[in-house]
Amino acid sequence: MKRIITLLIVLALALAAYAGDIELREDHPREYVVQPGDTLWDIAARFLTRPWQWPAIWHANPQIDNPHLIFPGDVISLVFIGGEPRLMVDDTVRRLSPQVRREPIDGPITTLPLDAIEPFLRAPRVVSEEEFDALPYILANHERRILAGPGDLTLARGMEDARVGDEFVIARLAYQFVDRSEAVVGDRHMRRNAMRSGGAVAPPYERPSSEIWRNTAGRLAVFDYPVVGYELYEAARATVIQTGDPTILQVDQGRREVMAGDRVLPIDEFQLETLFLPRAMEPMPENGRVLSITESYYGVGRFQIVAINLGSEHGIQPGHMFSAFRPGQTMRDNQRYPRMSRAAFQSPERVHVTLPDEYSGLIMVFRPFEQISYAIVLDGTNAVRINDLLDHPDRKL
Repeated sequence: MKRIITLLIVLALALAAYAGDIELREDHPREYVVQPGDTLWDIAARFLTRPWQWPAIWHANPQIDNPHLIFPGDVISLVFIGGEPRLMVDDTVRRLSPQVRREPIDGPITTLPLDAIEPFLRAPRVVSEEEFDALPYILANHERRILAGPGDLTLARGMEDARVGDEFVIARLAYQFVDRSEAVVGDRHMRRNAMRSGGAVAPPYERPSSEIWRNTAGRLAVFDYPVVGYELYEAARATVIQTGDPTILQVDQGRREVMAGDRVLPIDEFQLETLFLPRAMEPMPENGRVLSITESYYGVGRFQIVAINLGSEHGIQPGHMFSAFRPGQTMRDNQRYPRMSRAAFQSPERVHVTLPDEYSGLIMVFRPFEQISYAIVLDGTNAVRINDLLDHPDRKL
């Protein structure tokens, strides 16, 4: 109940912020019948030019049980009350609050499809450098096997406080995030380094510094870039069957085989926020960027997942919206200032020009960590890429 009251207060503040700033689509319908498989985002896009502002035209009706739920078959009508647009459901005003669509399909519709974000609700974990260094780790698998699967035994160190029967997550290190904002050369923002297992080698631009570098020149303050965090992905779940050093665990289930060097974490008790309230941050944080994209080398589109370099430490909460922009490239003006021309020598400051940023898409945060958050792409005209800039969701140019 306390959570619902808090959301209503936030909603009221959002309504005040949106007042007088709502733009209806010119081709909006007068009414719409909700279909199975619809999302609240799609329905809002039928009425509004900026769908993320839909909370401003919905209100909770205390006479309706669970007024935030909208079901297939409901008729949504656009009406004007006191000159202000309102969306009404079944002849009664309801508040449209985003949730995650769940099966069966005849249940209430929600903002996001669950299957788009469910793998990211428990699979990835982001921990600080201090937390990472303190994590227990897999020393070796039983009988020195390279890989261990369900039913196999594996050995871990650093679990002196574990008890027989305790369950844990075994996770694989995927990425290291480094803050290069004070870098002397190269890129000056957060960098994602791929931490590959086995014999795989990451590209040079994604590779972390070598051990030799870190223990020599890398110790100099000018090159000692702070590690923001580590991203790990769940490989398996295991149960302690014998305590000691090493501790013996039995692998119960898993998406991947367990390997030496994997980390051991407590089971994540994170609860999915089902009442998303799309909104912009005020003020917008500076230097927001897309850190990584999922299952793609080029870019991602609608309902795919990205990680951004902003987290709860920056005030990020579930529901915060951003527009992503591809940074404008700097090019030489060979039309007016070709190489070795008099014009180029006379006006060197005009030889190069930076092109405008290009709009990529709209993203919404659904799970924040301390300095990094996961967001879902909801809309856009281009693929969202790594290093895209983040700005206010109203901005498109």
